[in-house]
Amino acid sequence: MRDVFQSFYSLSPRKNDESELSDTARLINSRILKDMTDGEDHAALKAVCEGRRLPAYEAASEFVEHIAENLDSFLETANGGKKLLNVLEKLREKENSLRETLERRLSSHNDGNILKAANALEGKARQAAAVERIIRENLQTNAEAVKLLIVQAMLSAKEKADETALALAAWGDGGGGSDKNQSELDQEIIDKVRRSETLREITKYLGRFKEMAAKSRKNGYAYGRGEKYSLEYGNDLSRVVSSELASLALKETLPLFLRKHQRKRLLQYKRREAVFKGGGDIIMCLDESDSTSDVAAWGKALALTLLDAAGRDGRSFALVHFSDKGSFKTDIFRKGQYATEDIFTAAETFLGGGTDFETPLAEALRIINAEGFENADIVFVTDGICALADEFADEFGNEKAARGFTVTGVLLDAESPGMGFSLTPFCDVIYRTSELTTESVAEEIVLARV
Repeated sequence: MRDVFQSFYSLSPRKNDESELSDTARLINSRILKDMTDGEDHAALKAVCEGRRLPAYEAASEFVEHIAENLDSFLETANGGKKLLNVLEKLREKENSLRETLERRLSSHNDGNILKAANALEGKARQAAAVERIIRENLQTNAEAVKLLIVQAMLSAKEKADETALALAAWGDGGGGSDKNQSELDQEIIDKVRRSETLREITKYLGRFKEMAAKSRKNGYAYGRGEKYSLEYGNDLSRVVSSELASLALKETLPLFLRKHQRKRLLQYKRREAVFKGGGDIIMCLDESDSTSDVAAWGKALALTLLDAAGRDGRSFALVHFSDKGSFKTDIFRKGQYATEDIFTAAETFLGGGTDFETPLAEALRIINAEGFENADIVFVTDGICALADEFADEFGNEKAARGFTVTGVLLDAESPGMGFSLTPFCDVIYRTSELTTESVAEEIVLARV
């Protein structure tokens, strides 16, 4: 187990000298490890596990468990039905004893017994070598079966490593627990996710969405909610065009880049600030009526990705779960004032029932007016049709105009396209899953708020 773990986790695993290994370790364990590290799946598995304690541990556990189920038959193959490994072990013990005897007699200059001891040692060594040769031949006859077993174990280990890494990316810090205390916290997260079918389903989306957001933060340049529209000269590295950065690749052109930077002559994107309010807190109204059960995990993953994006920028986030008229639950997350358990609770909440729009929109207005979300935008996700009363629609429209917030609608209408009219009265933009995939919708929503 320790050797398998190190082969996944360490940059350069340390190998013991063969003279330090037992015969079983040399003939069986080393063979398994060699076939494992030489296999085509090892590099992919190591890419997930290297330097990440928990994914490496989970993968190693899965691999060893898979191998252990077949270890008896593996040993029987090596033994050839005669317990040759035990015989070899006893021969090695006797060989070592005879070697010690010979060394004592050599040191005492007892010439009369030196030849006898040397002959005995040589005979025992030949016996051990013969037995080892038989064992190797036995193993060779089943080499392909052993390799197939190892391939199957590696596939199983890769699946467990991916599952663990995805759970950490979704719910943990994504680092795999390099620190002991963080490792314990991450292990608790993994155990909780495995116990909950709801959390497992959300994880499938959440890890990908967060990775998408992280790549956008890393690769893009941003300045609030403005937009780039032309080029200018300057030395803002967050807005420099990629062709200028190419000068950093060669030492010959590096001085040119530095000179341009000093003189503010680097070609960079010019920005134009958007006229609408943005870059602030986020309120998401999530339809949790019975008809949304099939896409509930996607909706929660989108909400939690927006929560993560808001939290990284010190913004607040509110999730309004809604269904029937008067049926709603609000989770408010302010920076530094919530724990992982609060996120799990929000994720596992599902109201069920029918669909009413006035209740969540009224709650969103209350949050904006009473909870310090004055600069918030609203994301409204539903699969239903619901008409707003004229009086409420007018009131909501007046509040929206006065405060300058926007409402982005997501209509889950893949199964019944063309019913967007119910969102038109209060949404500025509407994304439909009948026109875009849920993955594309999530990308549009998230990247606009990272």
